[in-house]
Amino acid sequence: MSTPDISQLTSTQQEALQTYTAVTDQDPIAAIPLLQRAEWNVQIAIARFFDGEPITDPVAEARAQLPSTSARRTANLQYESMLASTRPSASRTNPDDVVERVDTSTANETHYRPSFLFSLIFTPFNIMYRVLSTVLSPFGFLVPSFLSRLFTRLIYQQSRPIRRALPPGENTRRFIRELSEEYGENTLPFAETGFNLTLDNAKRDLKFILVVLLSPSHDENHTWVRDTLLSSQFRTFLESHRDEMILWGGNVRDSEAYQVSSSLQCTKFPFVALVCQTTESGSSNMTVIMRAAGPTPVSELVAKMGTAMTSHQAQLGAARAQRAEQQASRNLRQEQDSAYERSLAQDRERARQRREQQEAAERAEREARELAQAAEKKKQNMEQWKQWRAQSLPDEPAADVKDAIRISIRMATGERVIRKFRADADLEELYAFVECYDIAKGSDGESPEAREKGVEEPSNYEHQYRFRLVSPMPRTVFELEKGGSVGERIGRGANLIVEPITEDDSGDESDE
Repeated sequence: MSTPDISQLTSTQQEALQTYTAVTDQDPIAAIPLLQRAEWNVQIAIARFFDGEPITDPVAEARAQLPSTSARRTANLQYESMLASTRPSASRTNPDDVVERVDTSTANETHYRPSFLFSLIFTPFNIMYRVLSTVLSPFGFLVPSFLSRLFTRLIYQQSRPIRRALPPGENTRRFIRELSEEYGENTLPFAETGFNLTLDNAKRDLKFILVVLLSPSHDENHTWVRDTLLSSQFRTFLESHRDEMILWGGNVRDSEAYQVSSSLQCTKFPFVALVCQTTESGSSNMTVIMRAAGPTPVSELVAKMGTAMTSHQAQLGAARAQRAEQQASRNLRQEQDSAYERSLAQDRERARQRREQQEAAERAEREARELAQAAEKKKQNMEQWKQWRAQSLPDEPAADVKDAIRISIRMATGERVIRKFRADADLEELYAFVECYDIAKGSDGESPEAREKGVEEPSNYEHQYRFRLVSPMPRTVFELEKGGSVGERIGRGANLIVEPITEDDSGDESDE
């Protein structure tokens, strides 16, 4: 027999082969003959892979029993059925399949009990049943088991303990703990969160949710859990899809699981539903894409889950790629905004520094201008004061004045000036003569009337003498601050030197 060529398969057959190998992990070359024998029906091929092929082919037998005139039509119908079973549905999502968050408030939980009248009517039967069950217990094997369970539920329904309500997360952990206590150590990766949080996490991470709902009151519950839920085949399937699937389970006796069963349109227990995010309806909703109600065999359940997951993996992959692209764009935009903010902050800092430098330069220029104006004003006031003081100096005493004191003064320019002063003249008059000597020398030819009509004293100005008069031998400093008249401070005559006062000499003045 020649080796099958995958390139010769149609697009539909290649899609069916991809779905089959994704579930069974079988070599594609070895999988093609099995798919051909199953008429390229993926579910039938997966079931035959796990359960084994039947001795006789039911499809061939059914085809042989049909009239030959309708063989071609039957083949076409089978081929169309096969395409419908393997091709993902492109129709709009049924609104009943959309999964929403459930109300987990315990205030709405209601426990149904028999009415008081009903209990009163069945009290004699209850007593009679207790007596007969005690007396006839050795002959219990003669009574059918379903009648025994029926009477037990009718009679003991009122005394059945009520299941304590817990928060959603505690309900889930209690379900996992009870499953381990009843069936041994549980290795299934159940999520330990409430349904709403699990639904939000799956929608955020674009994952499948496999919802398992159990009802301990159903007879098939124990067998299905042991043979299907806890089977190695089911566990292997979950392990191979751990990164893309979240397993959540619940007991319908709990309020949350009961609300979930109502939301998923559960009709029979045990119940399994596969939920994922779909966009067929135009908006991203969590939708039921596979339901398995009742005691479904593990091979059929795994095949249905694999087919449903494979048909939606491309859509979820595109959604993940789109979300990754959006996140990358968002990160890039954030980085660009951050870089722009940093650049803007640097520009603002440079502008602030330039503004501060400019303000400092303007302030220094203004201060220098003010200092220059003040110095110019001071110079003008000093010149005005000198002119005013020069015109107010008294004339030198005449030669016949007996108390006149002759003083020789060496100016700072080196010029020696000899002048007489009245003995009772204030020492400040001697300092004013030295200060205004240049002006007084130039106005010697003017008449006293002309000098009286000269410059006025400047306002808001206090003149400071920047020199001192010193007698060299012995050295004596005649400080103006001590006051006194010329006769009292200097005596009958003296030779004085004009010493300019500097900043360093201001603190070293002494009166010898």
